[in-house]
Amino acid sequence: MDKTVCRYHPAQPATWQCMPCERSYGDCCIPLSADAPDDAPVCPLCVGPLQFLGAANSAQPFWERIATFFVYGLQTGPLAFAALLALASLFMPRSIILWVVLFSVATKYFHSVIEASSQADKQAPSLLSAFSGEGFSLFFKQLAVFLIAFAALWLAADFDSEALYWAVNIGILLALPASIIRLALDKELGAALSPEQVGQVIGAMGWRYLILCAFLFILWQSPSWVTYMLSSGLPRVVLLPIAAFLFAYFGVVMCAMMGYAVFQYQGALGYVIADEEAQAAFPAAEFLRRRALAEAEIRLKEGQSAQALETLTVALERDADDLKLNERFHQLLFGLHARERCLRHLAHYLPLAARLNPPLAATALLNARQLQADYLPDDALVCERLAAALLLRHKTREGLSLLRNLHQRFPAYPHIPRAYLLAARGFAEDLGQVEPAQKLLAFIRMRYPQSPLLGDVAALEATLAKLRDQA
Repeated sequence: MDKTVCRYHPAQPATWQCMPCERSYGDCCIPLSADAPDDAPVCPLCVGPLQFLGAANSAQPFWERIATFFVYGLQTGPLAFAALLALASLFMPRSIILWVVLFSVATKYFHSVIEASSQADKQAPSLLSAFSGEGFSLFFKQLAVFLIAFAALWLAADFDSEALYWAVNIGILLALPASIIRLALDKELGAALSPEQVGQVIGAMGWRYLILCAFLFILWQSPSWVTYMLSSGLPRVVLLPIAAFLFAYFGVVMCAMMGYAVFQYQGALGYVIADEEAQAAFPAAEFLRRRALAEAEIRLKEGQSAQALETLTVALERDADDLKLNERFHQLLFGLHARERCLRHLAHYLPLAARLNPPLAATALLNARQLQADYLPDDALVCERLAAALLLRHKTREGLSLLRNLHQRFPAYPHIPRAYLLAARGFAEDLGQVEPAQKLLAFIRMRYPQSPLLGDVAALEATLAKLRDQA
């Protein structure tokens, strides 16, 4: 079965579909609100209701989860169920009625495991659930399926054709898991015996159904193999409860695997089941932010740049200091070459980014210089922070241009010594220009004799003197 992916993020599985727009969306494009969980998501383009696809495209293949099925069988419920069968094999009287009741409970529990696993429920059913509610008639329906299968095999043997016998035998072995799945989910004998509905399970999985059957066959034989290996060293009174315990445990593992296969191929089987752990819902503010970012990206990829800008504008009116929204708005304006609007936005965006994420602000400044070669922020602290970020990226000349004549442009700025010490290091360490660095250090000594950075100034002067002597 081919999986559907998000139209706008091909690496992400699709979880929603808009039928009118014929577009599939992943969770990356359709965030959910934790404050309004009952609100149905709508298409970002046509604002129509979306069809939920469940986890049909995001479920991990069952053959990659083999270990989890064995762990599933080690939970309290399955272990208690296995212990019950082990004790019953030792102490229960030889009464047909009691054994029918026991097998009814066992069948109900096995089927409840299939049902729970098909809904991606990681918690196994409790032992008490096998004694309550409806479903005890499942034993007789399941028994009818087995009897019909046995009768078909018996009739095939009567034809005195080994080829026919093995063909029927293999056919029954292949169809039986799908029949059990149908009975566990639909609770109807007709569904378990219907070639159409059983074939739907097989067709949904395709050739992967053979992988499932192979694993189930190995698991079905495992209790017998283990019991055989222990038979030579253990008495019957010990071996019997061990065999019953292993039968119960491996049965739960098999049922968990069959149930998860339904969860994996739910789309083709006509089920819509969500993986609750994979579906994240966000508080109102985060939800609105994510929705705006996703819608703007979708609009832009659809060639609707004006609508994308409008979406982000509305979002910024609601939360003007959200860094991600401002970053996306700047990128969109810059990509559209909206020069005037981009430069106006930088007056707000650069101080915000310089405070929260200086490397991001440095990128925005380099973009601004492409729109206006002599662009300078109108805040001294922003200039200093951007210069430091640019120097770290080895954009030395761009960084030093922000600090040039800083004391004249911002005479009231109290951190001129720190800024000019940064500039001196840029000249000396990155450009290898000792003289400009010495002039800046001398300026700090002369104009700011009380600066606490004079110790750093002296250390750098000593280093520059050694470099000058070596030259």
